[in-house]
Amino acid sequence: MNWHRIGSWIFPYIEPLTPAQKTAAAQRLQQDRAAILAAAWSSDEHRALDEAQKVATAEIERVRTAEGKATTYLAVLAALVPIIITLQAANWEKKAGPAPDAAGLFVLAMATVYVAGAGFNAFKTLRVRGFHKVGESEIVSAWRTPNPLRELTRGTLLATRNSRDVVNVKVTRILVTHEHLLRAFGIFILLLLLDPLFYAMGFRNAEQEKPAPKVAVQTPAAGVPFEPKCTIAQPTVPSGEKNARTLVPEARSQPRDELRTDFRGPGSSPMEAFPKPETFGTGPARQIAPEPDGRGTAP
Repeated sequence: MNWHRIGSWIFPYIEPLTPAQKTAAAQRLQQDRAAILAAAWSSDEHRALDEAQKVATAEIERVRTAEGKATTYLAVLAALVPIIITLQAANWEKKAGPAPDAAGLFVLAMATVYVAGAGFNAFKTLRVRGFHKVGESEIVSAWRTPNPLRELTRGTLLATRNSRDVVNVKVTRILVTHEHLLRAFGIFILLLLLDPLFYAMGFRNAEQEKPAPKVAVQTPAAGVPFEPKCTIAQPTVPSGEKNARTLVPEARSQPRDELRTDFRGPGSSPMEAFPKPETFGTGPARQIAPEPDGRGTAP
C-alpha cells in the first residue's frame, strides 16, 4: 500500500525528491547545458534564434499563468475567510441547526485546513527566486563576438534551461493549490448539507424546539363570584437542560403591597364600613346640646 498516495489524496502536498532523484536531476541539467554549449548553430542562425525565443516565451507564459491563477485563488480565499468566521461563531453560540456540535466543528476544521493549505501554496507560487532570462548585458556581450546570433541563441537556451526547475515548482504549487480549493469547496457543500441531513434523520435542536408558553384564562360558572386570574402554562423542559427559565405561574389583578384602607372583616359587606342613619320613629330621638355661652350675665 502506497501511504504517500493515500496521504496526498487526503491532503495534497508536494512529495520531496529523494537523494537519488536529486542527483539524477543535477546530472541531467549539466548534460543539457553541455549540449547547448557544444552546438554549432551554423546552418541557419536566424531559425535557431527564432526557435530559442519561442521556447523562452513559452516558459515565461507558464510563469505568468501560474502567478495569475495564484492571485485569483488568493482573492477567493480572502472571500472565504469571513464565511469561516461566521460559521465558527454560530457553532460556539449554539445558533446552528440540529447537527451535533462535534460534527459541525470537525467539518469546519477540515475546511479551515484546506483553505490554509491553498493559501500557503498560492503564496509560495508568487515567490520569485532563481529565474533566469536574457537581458541587456547578454545582448551586448553577444554582439561583441564574431557570431552574435549564435551567441544570443546559446544564451537564450541556457537561461531557459536554468529556469525550468523554478518554473516547474511554480506550476506544481498552483496545481496543489487547485486541489486544496476543490476539497475546501466540497467540504463547504458538506457543511451546508449537514443540518438538513441530521434533521431528516430525526435530530432536533433543543434551543429551537422549546414550546411557546400558553395563556389559559379561567372562566367561572354562572352566578358564582370570582376573581379574574390569568395563568401561564409552564413549558415542558427536557431533562438535563441548563438555564431553564421559570415563568410567573399566576398574574393577579390586585397588587400584593397595595395599601388597604378598608378595615372590614373578611365576611362583612361593603356598606358595613359606614353605618346607616337611624330611621325616624324606631328609637329615642337624639338632641344636640346647645353650646355653652362663655359670656356671663349680670347679677
